[in-house]
Amino acid sequence: TYFREYLRTDILPKLLKGRTREDGNAYNLYTDGLKIYTTVHSRMQRYAEEAVEQQMQSLQGLFDQHWKDYKKDKPWGDDKWIEEQMRRSDRWATLKDAGLSKEDILADFEKPVRMTIFAWQNGGFEKDTTMSPIDSVRYYFCLLNCGFMAMDHSNGYVRAWVGGTNHKYFKYDHIKSTRQVGSTFKPIVYAAALQDSFTPCSYLPNELVKIVDWEPHNADGMYGGYYSVNGGLTNSVNVIAAQLIEKVGIENTIQLARKMGVTSKLPREFGISLGAANISLYEMMQVYGTLANQGKRPDPVVVTRITTRTGDVVYDRKQELAEKPAEIVEALTPDQAATMTRMMQSVITSGTGARLRYGYGLYQGDFAGKTGTTQNQADGWFICYNPNLVTGSWVGASSQAVRFRSMALGQGASMALPIVGIFWHKMANDREFIKMYQSRFPEPKPEVLALFG
Repeated sequence: TYFREYLRTDILPKLLKGRTREDGNAYNLYTDGLKIYTTVHSRMQRYAEEAVEQQMQSLQGLFDQHWKDYKKDKPWGDDKWIEEQMRRSDRWATLKDAGLSKEDILADFEKPVRMTIFAWQNGGFEKDTTMSPIDSVRYYFCLLNCGFMAMDHSNGYVRAWVGGTNHKYFKYDHIKSTRQVGSTFKPIVYAAALQDSFTPCSYLPNELVKIVDWEPHNADGMYGGYYSVNGGLTNSVNVIAAQLIEKVGIENTIQLARKMGVTSKLPREFGISLGAANISLYEMMQVYGTLANQGKRPDPVVVTRITTRTGDVVYDRKQELAEKPAEIVEALTPDQAATMTRMMQSVITSGTGARLRYGYGLYQGDFAGKTGTTQNQADGWFICYNPNLVTGSWVGASSQAVRFRSMALGQGASMALPIVGIFWHKMANDREFIKMYQSRFPEPKPEVLALFG
């Protein structure tokens, strides 16, 4: 449903602009019987939706248990968040338009009424209950949501698109929405470092550093000794990423991020090295797709062809590319991309993304990727790729005020990684996709391997 809405509101109006019927009138998307051919693979889409449902149902149960008595122990901390949601609701607007005073509206919100709410149920997503409107605001405010996307990085074809848990209740598409990306931004910093003068075996001290007025800290609070650049990425060491962006420069890092697909506004602050920037999953899929595609940025493609009901071609992507080839943006050299892939493989084999293998039995194929966790565990991210697909997920509540209180429960490896893990587990058990899952990255050139000592 999220994908269809994205097509309807964003993609198809652009593709149909300037194209007319034989009578000279513009095509009507709703009445002209157009056939839209998309890149989404029906079975991959089903696996993606099943992975989202399985993880989010489990995670919501865990979250509810974590905040068992939310009236006494409030996930949102300050009631101003609830008051804000209440004032933004349709019910508040309706009562206000009816002439009710603020006091009368607040009193109405306290009266229990029969209603149907979204709820994770075995075999369904709705529950009939009696609840006061203010309690329903609190209830919805504490529901976690997510986004998941799978893309063929060789051509940008989007194979699966899940913008949230349930489009009927949550219209916001979390593939296109922006949130802080945490450590999933770090590969951009490390790639910029490779373009500078660093190698995977360059060493940096694991110590507190102060850069201008900013003093980053490691998530585990552990310091001492040295980390190689490779080790710093594998273990997501904050002070190593901070030292790299200080040496490489904010501007160089931002320029590379732009080339790799980031279009959101990036603050010119050293903190972006740890992901202190609001970026969409859609953009981050291009970033990781660039790493997977030998340094060439893949722009996502969702429609390949549009025809009339009688078969006349209205739009054909192949034909248009033949007439006007797409601009190829090479953000990294193939050797730099191969070096980054090698480094990010160690994230999966022995770093913060290791749960992908031992948690979901994915031991055969090659994967490279990165986890991401934002401040106070408000956002969990995981993006990884193999030689065929980039897969990424984000998990969080509608407000960053609502989050798990512990890193163990709220980190990207616990919230977002399982969606990707379940998806790939299903792929690995499907005969059509077994070879896709089992594929290996090409052996890097000797000069790339030499960089790892």
